[in-house]
Amino acid sequence: MGRRFVPVRDADKRAIELYLMLRAVEQMPLVKLRVFKDRKDPIYIQDKNDLSDGWAMTVDHFLQLSLEQANAEGGTALALICSRKKPARPRIPQTEVDRAVEKFLSGDDDE
Repeated sequence: MGRRFVPVRDADKRAIELYLMLRAVEQMPLVKLRVFKDRKDPIYIQDKNDLSDGWAMTVDHFLQLSLEQANAEGGTALALICSRKKPARPRIPQTEVDRAVEKFLSGDDDE
């Protein structure tokens, strides 16, 4: 998957969301979290009871995890890795909205 463009106005929201999620995962008693500065996949999650294996992930992947679902399923590292937030409703690009309005007002609308 290619890199996703994040508008400047959303960068602050994502940074705060990342910070809060990292703090919440650090509080999970069965999960060990490590963050690396110079890696492609900077977030590394391990099970505190089995440090021999772990999962590296990108910031985007980490932000898609559901802490509530993971805690409901036992709060383990595996439960966290397998959890997923519901996908956000995709935004409709403004150009598509403008095109639809223009089509409607010109009478070319199919509906």
